[in-house]
Amino acid sequence: MKIAPRIGFIGLGIMGRAMALNLLKNGCKVSVYNRTRAKTREFEEAGCYVAAVPRDLSGLCNVIITMVENDAALDEVLEGPEGVFAGNFGGNYLINMSTVSWNFTKKLASRCLKKNVRFLDCPVSGSRPLAENGTLVILAGAEKKDLKEMEPVLLSMGKHIVNPGLPPDGTALKLCMNLIVAQLTTALAESCSLALKTGIRPEHVFETFYNSPALNCGYFRMKEKNILDLEFSPAFSLKNILKDVRFMLEAAKEKNLKLPVTEAVEKTLNEGFKRGYWDEDLTAIMKLYK
Repeated sequence: MKIAPRIGFIGLGIMGRAMALNLLKNGCKVSVYNRTRAKTREFEEAGCYVAAVPRDLSGLCNVIITMVENDAALDEVLEGPEGVFAGNFGGNYLINMSTVSWNFTKKLASRCLKKNVRFLDCPVSGSRPLAENGTLVILAGAEKKDLKEMEPVLLSMGKHIVNPGLPPDGTALKLCMNLIVAQLTTALAESCSLALKTGIRPEHVFETFYNSPALNCGYFRMKEKNILDLEFSPAFSLKNILKDVRFMLEAAKEKNLKLPVTEAVEKTLNEGFKRGYWDEDLTAIMKLYK
């Protein structure tokens, strides 16, 4: 940008907090908004302006980044009398990094065009550890000129940008990636449960992974402690992967595509949700097989 980015960051949950802190570490000027005020305290202590409502960021910032839970939460911070769009935000950048539905992203792109807002559809691949160390992969559906302008901002939070096309292509790619995450997690839980039932230790499953060029997978390493110790502090919560799986199935249905394995995974995740594992790591589905 010709003018230095003044960033308004909305959504300071598990991912958003780490991403906003990385922007600060990289010298960006950051203001914040979060529905739960307590989560803004460390940013206020670091000298950030804390907005009372999202609209307040419109006048202060030329870039707004959103990292919220779902379609409804994103709609809430953008629309209405207290939303970002209620302020004077035309000509500036909106970067949505939340995982929302494909249809919502299409509608948001159209809304931004009418409001003269330059929209980047930028969900991320990676969970809390990668957000904390700034090594997320940014899945950016955007005009190339806008992406070039925002590249320094995005690379303050991640290590690589993939540009599959225009909005909603970033969201489409994110759903494709999380489809694999959902199925890998279910496969891992079932594999280790079968190991236990047949009298071998799950540690041997992981040992085999790590010594197999075809199966040695960083994701398995990230989830090893969860599976072996039955410890499920959330890096990526079960409720959020369930939300994403439902977005996948919704998009597939619109395109007349059947995803039978993903449908089965949705049922497994939903069972975990109903049993109260919703706020635990998605690997908590391991408890379904105990």
